Amino acid sequence: MKFIHTGDLHLDSPFRGLLTMPPALWKKIHAATFAAFKKIVDDAITEQVDFVLIVGDVYDRERQSIAAKEFFTTQCQRLAANQIPVYLLYGNHDYQLVSAGEDLPTNVHVLGNQVSTLRLELANHERVAISGFSYDQRWIEEDVVARYPQRQDDANWHIGMLHGAVKEQRENHYAPFTTAELVAKKYDYWALGHIHKHQLLNEKPPIVYCGDPQGRHQNEDGQHGYYLVESQQGKLVPTFKPAGQVLWQKLTITAPKVVKLNELEEAIVAAVAKQVSPGDFALVALTINGVDHLPARLRHLLANGDVLAHLQKRLLINDGWWIFQIINKTMPNMPTMTDLDQRYWQEAAANVFTTNELLGLSSSLTGENFLATYLASLDPADMKRQVLQLLEQGEVPDDY
Repeated sequence: MKFIHTGDLHLDSPFRGLLTMPPALWKKIHAATFAAFKKIVDDAITEQVDFVLIVGDVYDRERQSIAAKEFFTTQCQRLAANQIPVYLLYGNHDYQLVSAGEDLPTNVHVLGNQVSTLRLELANHERVAISGFSYDQRWIEEDVVARYPQRQDDANWHIGMLHGAVKEQRENHYAPFTTAELVAKKYDYWALGHIHKHQLLNEKPPIVYCGDPQGRHQNEDGQHGYYLVESQQGKLVPTFKPAGQVLWQKLTITAPKVVKLNELEEAIVAAVAKQVSPGDFALVALTINGVDHLPARLRHLLANGDVLAHLQKRLLINDGWWIFQIINKTMPNMPTMTDLDQRYWQEAAANVFTTNELLGLSSSLTGENFLATYLASLDPADMKRQVLQLLEQGEVPDDY
């Protein structure tokens, strides 16, 4: 047996955190949730899976756009043409009362608002039971797992579908459950939805969040996709498969030692290009460390957004990435000389910056004649000037 576990498609979802971008790039971003689901359908047909599970939130809101509904229907029809059934339930975003007259292709089977079990027989005559329910309201605060039946003895495989969240101490709005409850049902696989990060909560049996196929904002960074699940030696084994068309990526670089704007921008582009993930179109949130060492004019251009705006205009889709945010970080502030008590500074300096003090602190090194000679030759006044300069710059090198 082989099937696909997906969910949280959020078709036609608005991408958050993107204020302005070139029209061609906006078109690509807006189409990303559609393209990710199309990739899943393409893979389902290529892999010749037995069925597809969609665990809630097909749409981003209870009122679906015409474009989203037509697209979903078209993709399900492609699966129907390849004799691949779809089993789905609705979640907290696309909750609705499920009726017998659903306007969907005949290969799509929707689980009702009460926990129920659907059955199918595969081409190899294995029998599969699929249990789950659809949300009829945005919040479901009760634990619904108790309503799920125990594993059906007349089925070769029993799969649970649940759009919900692990029970916590605080308020629980999304069909709360515990892993132990799910394990106790003795199902062969639990297909979970709602949490947008793919993860395995339990191995035996697999209790799996598929995550959303396409990250929709910068907190949904990293790879997104679906799970291809195959039967192996009497067990169901999930394998994560990427499907996201746009990758949110957080990168950090160190401010380059430059004095001109074009040099700064070229250095940023080169540094990001080395780190960005190959093969994906990346939306980059860039942190630049140590900007306080840049000339004041460049720091100002970074702070007021001019550098970001200029880079956004020059970057193209063909570059494979686009910076949507720049975060400037300075080194930890050190007290300036105006903050220091000059009298104490002078007294301490007079006691510390002496040849005898230096030789005493470095006594372990003076066993070698050439080191003792070198250390004795150092000018305490020059050392004092160097330390003062480093304090004013806000850094002391590790080897000082």
